[in-house]
Amino acid sequence: MKIKHILWLIPLLLTACHDDPQQLKEKLLGGPAEERVIPVGVQVIDEVSGIVNNTYPGYLEEGQSVEMAFKHGGTLQQLNVKEGSTVKKGQVLARVSSPQLESTQRSAQATLEQAQDAYDRLKKVHDNGSLPEIKWHEMIANLEKAQSALDLANAMLADNVLKAPFDGAVASVNAEVGENIAPLKPVIRLINTKGMAVKISVPENEIGKVQVGDTAEIVIPALGDKRLNGKVIEKSMTASMLTHSYPVKVLVEQSDEALVPGMIGKVVLQADVSTGIIIPANAVLINQEGKFVWVVEEGRATRRQITLAGYSGNGVIVSDGLKTGDMVIVEGYQKVSEGMKVKY
Repeated sequence: MKIKHILWLIPLLLTACHDDPQQLKEKLLGGPAEERVIPVGVQVIDEVSGIVNNTYPGYLEEGQSVEMAFKHGGTLQQLNVKEGSTVKKGQVLARVSSPQLESTQRSAQATLEQAQDAYDRLKKVHDNGSLPEIKWHEMIANLEKAQSALDLANAMLADNVLKAPFDGAVASVNAEVGENIAPLKPVIRLINTKGMAVKISVPENEIGKVQVGDTAEIVIPALGDKRLNGKVIEKSMTASMLTHSYPVKVLVEQSDEALVPGMIGKVVLQADVSTGIIIPANAVLINQEGKFVWVVEEGRATRRQITLAGYSGNGVIVSDGLKTGDMVIVEGYQKVSEGMKVKY
């Protein structure tokens, strides 16, 4: 009996191979099946004029940076900062001790005191007319020489102290207290986070549209796609031989303590005005054939391949694949597939 039932199903299954899924479902159930309808949101296409924007990835750079080192070296005696410390202009950051320089300074101080004492004693003699003029000029020269030697020694000792040249933050510290520091070895890297900029690379076929002073929008993905105002402040005239692109700097016009050098930033620059079809960027999907959207035709979802011309403040500009009057699915597109019935 079971064999007869199976033999009866074979012709039906063979015929079903040529039917669509809905027809197969109806035959197996012995009648029409209730079809699932997906609710969606649509946008009726209308051709408009929009501003085409170009987006360039880059990274944040500090407004000012300096590697600080001791001119004469010595033993690191004092270190008042660590990585991440904020400092004020003129603040003492570190100090080294140099017995040799300190000895030189004491010797110069003693020499000056002797020269000053001799000058004071002989001045009375000179004023009385009892000292030859040549001896007097020699005394003045000795005093000036001693003063210059002390000034030099004091200046060399002053080089044993590192002071912040501007308000900023300590990016790195490359020494420890007690370490013997070689002359001109970088000890502290100080940065100024005010006036930060995003450095981007602009392709050679687009660099002509970028000018110093152009306004821009800066998007910081690490801060939840935070948007900031920017302005082009530098445009290089030399291209990279490897990428054929030109370095461009965009100033971040708003100060924000959350910004950190090295963060990724996307710079949006206005390119030109173009007439086309603008749809939300999130409605555009990608498959093996390229970019596509879901549209409604006769109450069903169908895939439509499209070509993009650029970006607008309201979305993306479609140059091919859509026409006025088309209904693009902009909400609920994640739930539809080819031929699925939809309502809006």
